[in-house]
Amino acid sequence: MKKYMKHMWFALVAVMALAASAEARIRIDLTDANSDPLPIALVPFDGETADEREVGQDIRDVVAANLQNSGLFDVVDEKAHLQSLESLRISGPIFSEWRIINMEALMIGQVEIKGSGNNRKVRLEFRLYDIHEEKQIVGKVYTVDLRYWRHIAHRVSDDIYTALTGEGGIFTSRIVHIGEEAGKDGRVVKKLCVMDQDGGNYQCLTDGSHLVLTPRFNPQAQKIIYMSYAKGVPRLYLLDLPTGRQEILGDFEGLNSSPRFSPDGKAVVMTLTKGHEGNPEIYRMDLGNRKLTRLTFHRGIDTSPSFSPDGKNIVFNSNRGGKPALYIMDADGNKVRRLTFGDYSAYAPEWSPRGDLIAFVKAHDGKFSISVIDPEGYEQRQLTESFMDESPTWSPNGRVIVFARQIDNRTELFTIDLTGYNERMLTTPNGASDPAWSPLLK
Repeated sequence: MKKYMKHMWFALVAVMALAASAEARIRIDLTDANSDPLPIALVPFDGETADEREVGQDIRDVVAANLQNSGLFDVVDEKAHLQSLESLRISGPIFSEWRIINMEALMIGQVEIKGSGNNRKVRLEFRLYDIHEEKQIVGKVYTVDLRYWRHIAHRVSDDIYTALTGEGGIFTSRIVHIGEEAGKDGRVVKKLCVMDQDGGNYQCLTDGSHLVLTPRFNPQAQKIIYMSYAKGVPRLYLLDLPTGRQEILGDFEGLNSSPRFSPDGKAVVMTLTKGHEGNPEIYRMDLGNRKLTRLTFHRGIDTSPSFSPDGKNIVFNSNRGGKPALYIMDADGNKVRRLTFGDYSAYAPEWSPRGDLIAFVKAHDGKFSISVIDPEGYEQRQLTESFMDESPTWSPNGRVIVFARQIDNRTELFTIDLTGYNERMLTTPNGASDPAWSPLLK
């Protein structure tokens, strides 16, 4: 098992807010799916040397891609900028020139590279302005190991997103998934892989010599739980990404599958078939003492448990009523009630971190789509339309869903806004399935 960017967690040397920040007058309405994207200008980060200007351009381009891909921002082409970098250096923002090209917000900043060799660090300062109010909205300084300049780009993206929407961002997060590629014998080789939410910093953590399935992030830490068939036996493993340390979490008789963490990261719910004639039931494990507690007791198949964000309830999939449907129970297994009804089957639920919706796979007329439903069952919306969409998982702010889609003989990852708009494919080196979103990096 490889260590994943071990030193990343200690690389952020300094973060400080610049003075004179103010509440933004401009604000994106996230409740209106038909609202126009916010026009914003992102000036390349300035620098005294060619190397600094190159890094500044790279950082600006990542920020631009993040904001543009969110569907909430319209990043204007640099060629449309009227005020030059030289003018910005001398005079600062001349807001009237940005109003001429109908901008609502403006980002400017500088980068400085310090040190030499492997000890080089980049210091980045940025400011975000409200063009109409002619006021600074936010300003910050970051200093980080130069190797992790992409992380700073994601931090700046989150800062801008939060300032202009009022909600937490998603850009300093990662997506773990199963990478799929054709082996020499023609069989599909599956690896445990992880990447930034935009596909950058792609890395596979296993070599494909054994089957791996259902990876899930701890919501409080950069830890992953997943199932592996190493040595031919299905076991649950717990992997610490910063250190690369892993341990066997479960070595149970029969099937071990569908693991998910509790909101506080101190427990795991999973599906086991141990001790009940191969019938899948849902269990909870306390990670402190490894004590197992059985939560479901039914002859039907109970699987795919997911906690509510307050930890008080669990949604799961069961065929106890005939066809597969979603059910909700208290976290101790009591008060089971059915959530979905109708002439369709429901699978793979995941509770939004906001608590207001549950994403799931809806199977109807031979097609599998991603849908959402509120926990009381009053409102349901289908978000995607395809032959085979599966494995929905929420972004840290509960605003976006990433899922897997089968296209011909290959599976790809897609994202879609919870309104059903802005569907977009994520680029990966090979096929990808079974995604799970990480919490924001600190």
